[in-house]
Amino acid sequence: MVELGRVSGVMRAAEKHLPAKMNPKGLGQGQMVESFVLLSALGGECVDDLTGLRRDRGLAALLGYDMPAASTGRQWLERNFHEEGMLAERPLLGSFIPEESAGLSGLGVVRDHSVRSYVAAVKPDMEVTLDVDAHLVESSKREALPTYEGYRGYQPMLVVWAETKLVVADEFRDGNVPAGKDIARMVDQGYAALPYREEGWRVRVRSDSAAYNQEVLDHWEARGWKFAVSANMTKQLRAEIDGLTPGEWQLWEVEKGGFIREWAEVAYVPSRMAEKKDLRQRDEISQSLD
Repeated sequence: MVELGRVSGVMRAAEKHLPAKMNPKGLGQGQMVESFVLLSALGGECVDDLTGLRRDRGLAALLGYDMPAASTGRQWLERNFHEEGMLAERPLLGSFIPEESAGLSGLGVVRDHSVRSYVAAVKPDMEVTLDVDAHLVESSKREALPTYEGYRGYQPMLVVWAETKLVVADEFRDGNVPAGKDIARMVDQGYAALPYREEGWRVRVRSDSAAYNQEVLDHWEARGWKFAVSANMTKQLRAEIDGLTPGEWQLWEVEKGGFIREWAEVAYVPSRMAEKKDLRQRDEISQSLD
């Protein structure tokens, strides 16, 4: 992993795009990023776990430097990625997503560099499935806000290129931020991380019901993307499902313990506000006349 990060130029990108150090002494930006990547890869769960890795002389010999102390790691995170002024507009009630600091924006450029390096080296197929999901992370921090599960924590959102397992967009969020907030923006950001390809990319989007929003679905359709989104179980949809005959259900898989999963197509399309049944047909006729 260390060799890959260096050969691909990802660590050089960290040196270039993260804020310049005030003091030239100590580890460089690329080395600090490399240290935190290793902290995660080797099973670290918090910054304090740097202490054990710092004592590993074999790891130091491999890297060519000593891992940073835990206190140094905290100071680096605080100095490079946290800007208190960007939290000044947080409302007393409701959710809030602050603008990214210069350090976080720079780290995003490093992430995009890793995606482009992968594409240049592996030359993957044009199929791109973008999985977008917000997941809960419980936290005992005083500033952590309540989540919809009741406990306090955070709800970061990730957009993952499913075929490669690469993260192409990410945003760390408070626990009270709705999972569907700005989901179209996040997927657009993930797509923008892909390098230019002359024949283009064949994009599909996958999401749970957080993306079950007509504006979001219309946005993806307008971009020519296919998508699979979990639908909210409304009374109308439930009625259509209950009306299916046994013969319309198809076997999907039999799980351990004999649990059977089946699927069926449901002829149900939710209506937009004030939409008429023949709206699309009339639009197509109008376009053809124009």
